[in-house]
Amino acid sequence: MNKINYHSPAASLAPDMKIFELIDAYPVLLSVFSRLGITLPFGDISVEQMCRRDGHSPELFLLLCRMHIDTSFRPRPSELREDMLLSVVGYLRATHRYYTDYMLPHAGEHLDEILSYCDELSRSMLTKFYSDYVSYIREHLEEEEQTIFASVESAAAGERLNLASLEVPHSDIDDRTNDIASLIIKCLPEAAPTQLRCAMLSHIYALRDDLRRHYNVEVALLRPLIAQTINTSKQ
Repeated sequence: MNKINYHSPAASLAPDMKIFELIDAYPVLLSVFSRLGITLPFGDISVEQMCRRDGHSPELFLLLCRMHIDTSFRPRPSELREDMLLSVVGYLRATHRYYTDYMLPHAGEHLDEILSYCDELSRSMLTKFYSDYVSYIREHLEEEEQTIFASVESAAAGERLNLASLEVPHSDIDDRTNDIASLIIKCLPEAAPTQLRCAMLSHIYALRDDLRRHYNVEVALLRPLIAQTINTSKQ
């Protein structure tokens, strides 16, 4: 059974923490800023000042940061508010765009460099494998957009929402990511420079880890907020 972690180091993040201190301690959070449309510079302002300036909830911003830093972190039920629901959906939609507009194309650029060192058979095999991988992820994200996110947004407009219908499996993504990483590690000809292989692997594993964080936000933040909304509507 997974242990619910309310007290990870990430729990020490606070609204009065300076933004430069937050980024210096956890550079991985830069992608969260990107997804929320928050831009540099920050000067000497705090997390709360930045959120108020840019129209974000400081409480939700810190929850997202904690969950991004530590995948075992779980928000306390008392930290969740119904008015966070649409903001979480917006964040998840922005995460999809981050994958499709940045992470996948960036890995593809490294693949193109690698392909120039491959024979025709290896080039054809890897091109097809990566193309299928990208198509699968895009289809998965599109399914989430059309089922989970659209349903939540409709519910916010007053329509009935069934929590049991909001399940899109993620396990295949891990398997497929590991498959393509294995192919790069094991099957490319020696002519492909190690530096290029490592660069592409770095992006593939970064995508895999971020997809896991994405799923964690869906399970440990979005779904409890949906359940909370359903329970409130029944009262």
